[in-house]
Amino acid sequence: MYILSCKDVYKMESDAQNNYNISETILMENAGSALFHFIKNTADKNSKIIILAGPGNNGGDGFVLMRHLITNGYNADLYYPVQNNKYGKAAELNLNILNNLNIHIYDLSTLNNLDKYDIIIDALFGIGLTRNISGIYKDIIEKANNTNALKIAVDIASGLISDSSEVPECVFKADYTITFSTLKYCHTLYPAKTYSGKVIAANITIPDNIISQYKHNIFIDEYNKPILKNRPQDSHKGTYGKVAVIGGSIEMAGAVKIAAASALHSGCGLITLCHPNTLDRNFISDIPEIMTKSFDYNEPALICDYINNSATVYTIGNGMGRQENVKDFILYILQNTLKPVIIDADAINALSLNDLNNIQSDVIMTPHLAEFARLLNKDINEIKKDKVSLAKNFADNYSIHLILKSAETIIAVPNDKVYILNTGNTALSKGGSGDALCGLTASLLAQGYSLKDTCILAAYILGKSAEKAVEKNNPACLSITQIINYYNEVFNEF
Repeated sequence: MYILSCKDVYKMESDAQNNYNISETILMENAGSALFHFIKNTADKNSKIIILAGPGNNGGDGFVLMRHLITNGYNADLYYPVQNNKYGKAAELNLNILNNLNIHIYDLSTLNNLDKYDIIIDALFGIGLTRNISGIYKDIIEKANNTNALKIAVDIASGLISDSSEVPECVFKADYTITFSTLKYCHTLYPAKTYSGKVIAANITIPDNIISQYKHNIFIDEYNKPILKNRPQDSHKGTYGKVAVIGGSIEMAGAVKIAAASALHSGCGLITLCHPNTLDRNFISDIPEIMTKSFDYNEPALICDYINNSATVYTIGNGMGRQENVKDFILYILQNTLKPVIIDADAINALSLNDLNNIQSDVIMTPHLAEFARLLNKDINEIKKDKVSLAKNFADNYSIHLILKSAETIIAVPNDKVYILNTGNTALSKGGSGDALCGLTASLLAQGYSLKDTCILAAYILGKSAEKAVEKNNPACLSITQIINYYNEVFNEF
C-alpha cells in the first residue's frame, strides 16, 4: 500500500483533476460515499451520529456524508463553523445541497452536548494542518475524546501532522480512520499511529498507476508481503543454507542462543554457533540440532576462514559485550569476510560510520533507535522526529539494508524505497526480540531470499508470531523463545 507525503497527495489530486478530468467534486463525492458505506457496514442504523465538519475540504467530505446519512434514514446531526470557513467550490457546492434539501445543520459554536451521541465523525481538519489546534476546535476535540462514542476520523485524525510521527497537544483519538487513496505517514508511525485507530484506505477512483508516479514508500501487510519459497521434495540440508551465528559472553549467553534458535525454527539447513572459548559449549546442549565452534578473541583470522569457506550467511554482535578486544575482533571479522552479514547489537555499537566503508560484503543492519542514534551521532529525539528520512539516507549513503526497530519497523533499501510494517505488539518489548529477528533474518537470507525480501519477511514473521502468541497468552507473560514457537503458525498462513 502506498504512503505519500502531504505535498505529493495534493499534487496527485491536482493532476487527477487537470490531466484526467477527475474533478474535486467527484473526489469529494467518492470520499463521502466511502465514509457512508463504512458506517453502513459498521454501525446500527438507530445510532445517534454527529459529524464535526471543519472549515476546509475535510468539512466538505463531512457534508457529503451527511447527505448520504439523512437520505438513507440515519439519525445524524452536523455542526460546522458558519462564520469561520474557507470552503472551496466543491465543499461550498455540497453545503448548498444540504441547504437546498432543507437538511438542518448547526453552528459549531452552539455545540454543547456530545455525550448523547453514539458515533462521532471527525471531519474538522485534514492533511493540510501544520499548526496546533486551539480555541473552539480544541475544546470540542477534548470533549469528544472524553466520550464513550465510537470515533471515526476522516482522512487523518484532526490535530495530527500528515508527514510526522509526533503527537501535538490536541489530537482527536480515533477508533477508525477512513483515509483516501493512500496512507499518510502519521497512519504508520508511532506515536501518531496510536491516534489513528484502525486505518482503512478507501479508493476514490484515482487509479494505482497514477498514484505510483509520485514519490512514495510502501506499507507492508498480509496483502503485499513477499511470498515464501516452496521446499522441493528432493532438497537436502545444503539447499537451505548454512548460518554462522557469532556472539555470546558469560554475562549474555542467552542472546546468541536465541538468535541461533530463531534461525533453527525458520528453515535454514545448518547452524553453527560460534562462541568465545570462555563459554562452555554445554550452554547450548538443550538444542542438539545446533553445532558449536569456539574462538579466541586473539585469533579472529580463524573465524574469518571458517565463514569464508563454510558459511552462506553469518551474524555478529549478539551478547558479545563492549570490551575493546571484542570491538577489535568484530571490526576484523567485518573487514575480512566476503559472505553476507547481519550486524546486530554489540556489533553495531562497535562501529563508526567510517568503519562501514571497509566492509566488503552485503550487509543487513538491525539497530533499535538508540543504537541508530549513537551510530549517526544524533540525539535519539532527532531520530524519532525523522525516522524515515534518516533511515533512507543511511541506506543510500552506505549501501546497507537497514531494519530500524521500534514500535513500527522501518526497512530502508539502498536506492529503492522505505518499507514500513506495523506487525507485532508489546510482547516483543523485552530483551531477546532483537536477537530473534537477527537469527530469523540470517535464516531467510541463507535460504536464498533477496536482501529486500529477507528484511521484509523477517520483520513480518516475527511481528505476526507475536500477534499469534497473544491470542492465547498475556503479552506481559510471554518470553521471546515462546514467540519463536509461533513461527510455524505464521509460515502456514503464507
